[in-house]
Amino acid sequence: MKIIAFTGPGGAGKNTAAEGTGTEWDVITVAFATPLYEMAAVALGITPVQVNQLKEQGDKAVRALLEQLGDVVRNTIRPDYLIVRLVDTLRELEDSQDTPELAVITDLRTEEEASWVRAMRGHVIHVARPEGTSDRQHSTNKPITMEQGDGYLLNAGTLEDLEEEARIAIHRWLMNSEVAA
Repeated sequence: MKIIAFTGPGGAGKNTAAEGTGTEWDVITVAFATPLYEMAAVALGITPVQVNQLKEQGDKAVRALLEQLGDVVRNTIRPDYLIVRLVDTLRELEDSQDTPELAVITDLRTEEEASWVRAMRGHVIHVARPEGTSDRQHSTNKPITMEQGDGYLLNAGTLEDLEEEARIAIHRWLMNSEVAA
C-alpha cells in the first residue's frame, strides 16, 4: 500500500483532491486527526461525523476544540501520538484481506507528519487556493515545507478540475516510483 498525503490550509481543497483518487485506484481515506474527532465527539455528546460536519460548516468553536485537543495530545501524551495511531490504522488495513492500493491522508498538518510520510516513501501533495482558505494562526494551519519530490496543486478552477489534477499528480508519482523501484 502506497501513501499519499494532502497538506494545505483549511479550505484549500485537500478533501476534494482526495475524493478524486477513489475513481481510479482502490483507495482508503485516513486522517491523522481521527482520534481528535473521536475525543471531541465524546466531549460534545455527538458523533465524529457530526464534529466534522460542524467544522466543515465553519464552526469556530469546534475547530478551536480540535486544535486544542491536538496541542494537548502532542504536548502531554507524546509528540507523535497522532502518527502512531495512524500507523496502527494502516497496519490493520495491511493485515486485512482487502488491502487498498493507496492510503490517502487528507489532513497532513505538521512537519513531523510530513517527515513520516516521506520516510514511508509516500508522496506529500501541497494544495493551495488563491482565496477562501482559513486564516487561523494555529501552528497546524501553517504551511508545510515544500521538499524536492513533493507535489503541488493549485485549486483555482472547478471541483472537477482539482480532482483531475490530483489524479494526474498521483499517476505521475506512481509511475516515477515504479521506475525508481
